[in-house]
Amino acid sequence: MKEASLFLYDHIKEFRSCYALKIGSKKISYEEVLHRALTLSAFLIDNGTNKETIGIVGQRKSSSYIGLLGVLFAGCSFTPINPKYNITKINSIIKSSNIRILVGDLEDILALDKSITSRMLLNIIPDGLFHKKIPNNYIDQSILKSISPLKEPIQSKHDDLAYINYTSGSTGTPKGVKVLRSNLFYFLKNMSNMYQLEKGFRASQMFDFSFDPSVADILFTWLKGGLLCIVPEEELILPSGFIVREKINFWNSVPSIANFMIKTGNLEKNSFPELTHSMFCGEQFPIHVAKAWRAAAPNSTIENLYGPTEGTIYITRYVFTLEDEKKSFKNDIVPIGTPFDYHSSVIIDENDKPIEDSQIGEIIFSGPQITNGYLDDQSKTDMAFTSFNWDSSSLIWYRTGDLGYRNSSGDIECIGRKDSQIKIAGRRVEIGEIESALSRFKKTEGVIVVPLKDNQNIVIGCVGYTLDDITKEQILRIRKDIIEFLDPVFFPKKIISISQFPKSMSGKIDRKKLEIMAKDI
Repeated sequence: MKEASLFLYDHIKEFRSCYALKIGSKKISYEEVLHRALTLSAFLIDNGTNKETIGIVGQRKSSSYIGLLGVLFAGCSFTPINPKYNITKINSIIKSSNIRILVGDLEDILALDKSITSRMLLNIIPDGLFHKKIPNNYIDQSILKSISPLKEPIQSKHDDLAYINYTSGSTGTPKGVKVLRSNLFYFLKNMSNMYQLEKGFRASQMFDFSFDPSVADILFTWLKGGLLCIVPEEELILPSGFIVREKINFWNSVPSIANFMIKTGNLEKNSFPELTHSMFCGEQFPIHVAKAWRAAAPNSTIENLYGPTEGTIYITRYVFTLEDEKKSFKNDIVPIGTPFDYHSSVIIDENDKPIEDSQIGEIIFSGPQITNGYLDDQSKTDMAFTSFNWDSSSLIWYRTGDLGYRNSSGDIECIGRKDSQIKIAGRRVEIGEIESALSRFKKTEGVIVVPLKDNQNIVIGCVGYTLDDITKEQILRIRKDIIEFLDPVFFPKKIISISQFPKSMSGKIDRKKLEIMAKDI
């Protein structure tokens, strides 16, 4: 097994003459990315860094991409910091990760509160110039130019950290997931084995750095010699023009982006003939969205990639074929498929015992992509990463908190979170079941349902949100016709039309915000 950054470097150096990064009209070659990343690595090492965590600040700027690679090449780990975070969250990340150095775009670093940047040992801008007098702890491109780059990345150990990704989890309290270099290596190896791509392919980069699929977009694209095309901020909600303009071949986004394109009439047949691979992740993938995307991208695969951050980005894959369009799947959701190579999955019941195929239980995984737990939180680590008496090999398994089952084809179908069950009138129901029933009707296709709670936080019903205009008469008609698929007690108390779903920093639909909105209705 090769160390992750050396594995990356050995591939990337073969593409020196190709372009690696495209931001707007600006293109940067692999030669330049490598030179600047290795220069940053040398500077970090010269300034005493040793396997420490460094903050990567900002989005969609060349300094952030060069910085991420340079940090890995220096034997350090990175933690993404979004300047849009509130100061409390940024300070919490910096404190728990012991960050002394920030790397990123000048504008993004200056957007941080001065109380943060002033106490840093260094604020480094790999691609950019400080046009005013440079403060003592700022390092810009002009200073880095005088540094001799490393000849190659330094040799790290497999159990050294690659990055720390903060995920809110079901409680809303940020958890720092510790991703090792061995985890990253196996992820990249698996992805590389699954996709045979010609160098120069054009890949999208949609995700915020704080959402770990961004790591896949960046490092996998560069591992295979592709051109990473950055989606501009103003096109994140509706990227159809970007896909066409940039002639994207390898697409990756959350499914709700595609659903919004359907609702706004921007997913017409044969819209994206250049696409060859279309990946969707981060949310449940509705069948109607998969079908619409196939019509828009007839030359593309349609794939559902699933994985908790604790499993290093993606850990299962399902390719939704044309034949699958004739099949029936639970809640009309695309399966998450089967585990990557070197990994195992089991479905367990509420007593932590394995259950038979077709029975619903919690999905758990083991294998080399399972991460090293949570930073400075042994209690949560022990609850989520555990061994079981029935496993004679005493492997560590990660409990995803997701419910699912194996279908007759051996593929896992994920039906939602353990904590997405609600009880109405004394009866339990999965929110996904309500959404699936409502999605059978044109006006509520792609609906998002959230629990409605009273002042004591007791669930008293649910509320549905749709992107379509809907009248009271249409709601009454749906209520009448849905009885065949849904018990009337579970029908939403209100169905509300909104122009677009609120999104979290990661680009997923912000269900918590919708739940708060429901209380105010």
